Amino acid sequence: MSVLLAGTALAAAFPGAASAADEPKAADIIVTATRIVRDGYTAPTPVTVASAEELAKATPTNIPDALNKLPNFQNSLGPGKSANNFSAIPIHGNILNLRGLGTPTANPKGPLRTLIMVDGVRVAPTEYIGTIDTNVIPNLLVQRVDVVTGGASAAWGSDAVAGVVNFVLDKKFVGLKGNLQAGTSQRGDNNNQRIGLAFGTKFAGDRGHLLLSAEYYNNDGMLRDARKAGQNGYAWVGSTPGCVNTTSDATACSPGGSLNPYKQAGNVLISSASTYGKLYNGATPLGTKLNADGTVSPFNTGTATGSAGIQIGGDGYTIPAHTTAIAPSKTYQNFGRLSFDFSDNFSAFTQMIYSRTEIAYDAMANTLVQGSPTATIYAGNPYIPASLASTVATNGSVGIAAYYSDNQTRVRETTDFIQSTSGIEGKFGGWKVKADYTHSESTHNMTQSGLWDWKKFFAGVDVVSVGGTPTCRVLTDPTVAAQYAGCQPINLFAGNPAVSSPAGYAYATGTSQYRARFKHDSITASISGSPFSLPAGPVDIVVGGEYRKQSMTLTSNADPANLDTAAKKAAYFAGLRGVQSASLYYWLTNVGTANGSMDVKEAFGEIAVPLLKDAPLAQQLSLNGAVRVTDYSTSGTVTTWKAGGTWKPVSDFLLRATYSRDIRAPNLYELYRGDTSGIGIVLDPVTGLNQNASTVSGGNPKLKPEVAKTLTIGGVFTPSFLPGFSMSVDFYKIDMTGAIDALTAQQILNICGTAGTAPECSLISRPNSTSFPSMVRITESNISFLKTQGVDIDASYRRQVGKGALGIRLYANYLGQFDTQLYAGQPVVHYAGANVVGSNPVSYPRWRGSLSVDYTVGPIGINIAEQYIGSMNRFLNASAPNLSNFVGGSVPAYMYTDLSVRARIPHGAGGYFEVFGTVNNLFDTDPPIIPGITPGVNLATNISTYDMIGRAFTAGVRFKF
Repeated sequence: MSVLLAGTALAAAFPGAASAADEPKAADIIVTATRIVRDGYTAPTPVTVASAEELAKATPTNIPDALNKLPNFQNSLGPGKSANNFSAIPIHGNILNLRGLGTPTANPKGPLRTLIMVDGVRVAPTEYIGTIDTNVIPNLLVQRVDVVTGGASAAWGSDAVAGVVNFVLDKKFVGLKGNLQAGTSQRGDNNNQRIGLAFGTKFAGDRGHLLLSAEYYNNDGMLRDARKAGQNGYAWVGSTPGCVNTTSDATACSPGGSLNPYKQAGNVLISSASTYGKLYNGATPLGTKLNADGTVSPFNTGTATGSAGIQIGGDGYTIPAHTTAIAPSKTYQNFGRLSFDFSDNFSAFTQMIYSRTEIAYDAMANTLVQGSPTATIYAGNPYIPASLASTVATNGSVGIAAYYSDNQTRVRETTDFIQSTSGIEGKFGGWKVKADYTHSESTHNMTQSGLWDWKKFFAGVDVVSVGGTPTCRVLTDPTVAAQYAGCQPINLFAGNPAVSSPAGYAYATGTSQYRARFKHDSITASISGSPFSLPAGPVDIVVGGEYRKQSMTLTSNADPANLDTAAKKAAYFAGLRGVQSASLYYWLTNVGTANGSMDVKEAFGEIAVPLLKDAPLAQQLSLNGAVRVTDYSTSGTVTTWKAGGTWKPVSDFLLRATYSRDIRAPNLYELYRGDTSGIGIVLDPVTGLNQNASTVSGGNPKLKPEVAKTLTIGGVFTPSFLPGFSMSVDFYKIDMTGAIDALTAQQILNICGTAGTAPECSLISRPNSTSFPSMVRITESNISFLKTQGVDIDASYRRQVGKGALGIRLYANYLGQFDTQLYAGQPVVHYAGANVVGSNPVSYPRWRGSLSVDYTVGPIGINIAEQYIGSMNRFLNASAPNLSNFVGGSVPAYMYTDLSVRARIPHGAGGYFEVFGTVNNLFDTDPPIIPGITPGVNLATNISTYDMIGRAFTAGVRFKF
């Protein structure tokens, strides 16, 4: 998928492009696919080019939102494509996922393997986990976006396995321009506003140039229950209750097995808890539950399903629909650039990006579902109702598992990002020298309030009567009373404890918080030129070097490493009863501290050799090669390379091919992050229970770089008999080995259940050999491989029609293969043509496309854009791909239509005032219902692929003077 820039070919690449005054001159064009910079040189690596003006016509919110509608990008993260259940990892922002190569099983970590640049300079991670929120880039000054859709590590370095996205700024802009717009959905939510202003001027006799811009974007967000997909409690459940296995396949009766395929159902609940408390004797349910008024009644088990611990209707629980689907957010973006030409042969510049993102949302509620039960109430507690007195007297205690859906926790996250780059460029005797230095810092702060502070919670629920007054038992123990000063009793038998025991609830809840800081410093220098010429033209070379240093520090008030031994836990929870073995500081969010750094030293070179020119059947024939040697302080030395060539037999047709070795080195988060707690529903093969299991995940300093081999073969057709038409078709194939991935908790349990002596069994902690796991440890390794191949198509056509200008642009992708194997011995999973069902759903349609038709006549313009998502004929179970039998396992093709109308009033030389209006999802197409397997864990559709907002309107003004 590409249109290569070479000389004035840029104009042909943009349908309905801006006026010639807005387009860069040929001498200014730098082809992102190569470091070779020479007018007329055509690189062999495919590049898709999209002008900022064209992207804004159909998607006025911002450029990254528009890019995510192109078929190059799949399963990206964005404002409407992120789950908001947990806050331990920042998974927000516009994070581009080129070719969907972000790890399919670990997308919460964020799509990686795509290098993001601004004017050929690497953008440092905006989050400590290694992801880059492209909202930090100054939208108003972006001239175009170059998307390199082939491996580019030899030219640009690590991370360019899927390719490169280079935001090219209009560094010569002079004048004042801006925009003011507002939008809303048809249903009155997802309200958003964008304001931006950019200024550019020359000074010192046109030798100096100053650029400034400031932009603000606000989105009020929306809730899950505001859409059909968020209502009715949809989930996939086993379709055969009481399944009897009559086959030799031990998994045939498992949910998703051949005898118990998944079916879609509504009002699906988890049986292990209820709204105000399911009652237990130890780990055995008593068959009763607490009501809001403190009475006890039978627990209604609803309608049985083929999934253990999952029921339809009755008294179970689910994550409530009245939670955040799109998190309210604010983004502040500022940019400044100063450049100066000291002479015709020497110039210097300095520039800075500053961005701040604020996000707030309601995460999972403050509940008692960490275990079944979570709270144990002992005999003598004065709050025990009379109806339970005999039961408690007999058993000595009663257990409670409850999901208080009204007690949602509040998350606030802020990210401050700054990146400054200074550089020089010079020409000396036909050679060009470039050098630049970049410094960036990212600071992420997270607070989650209203969480159970487990130490205080277990103190508050263990109540005794002192002189007729309910009192925390620990206050009667002089050896530990000082640790629990201020303890207030909590009554769990009278409905929601936030209402029944406000003082106790306030005492037992607190705020988990962490602060992460990421620093990046790099120096890059190169020299390029033509040392000699061949009959077909000059031989061009580039040689250079790069040094990078990155560091990460993370501090937290809830580091699980501080409670990683029995002795540490005993000291911390001293004097308490009923503490679960998995309990840490807080419910849900316990983030480990981290401190790590790496140094990277690189040397690179590239050469372009013309072989033939203006010969019969060879108007142009050239070869291109690049090599890069990189030394990582964390993992040693690795070499990347690229070889390619172009052949232009006639003026209308160009053939090209490349073969490359590319890498992605493990980032600091993967290497050095501290232990972080998590939770998720698992089906335990040992006990048969299907309920929440606690997990701990951490970094692995032994990780090595991922390695990929990339092949691209294609051609560009620009027929002279059809002026204004251009089309490229490119085949690509990527084979990656040593991919960094991690087994899920369910996969670890399944492997150990199949082979009881497997190494994975050491990752599971149980109170005894027959108990449900108290903890499952998750860690990443170089265990996976990934293979993908397909075809990219890019076609454009421009011509005059009547009194106006018509522009048509088509992007399309056919996905022939997307295979992974998570670990040796697992069957290869075929993702192409499948919707992947899980907590973080993704999809891999065979066909995706984007078609835009633009017509401008006088001051009036209209743009119609169609986005096509091909049908998918099957579903895959993300946590257990071998259990992927679904009833009705297909989704038809979907199309979304965007309509934009504009009226432009010219002003002066090249200036204008434009009023515009856009309707996205014109026909208000609802997304397909594709629920998860865990009830309520996500909106019941594939949020990475389909639009969940519905028809939305944007109106505003743009101006340039």
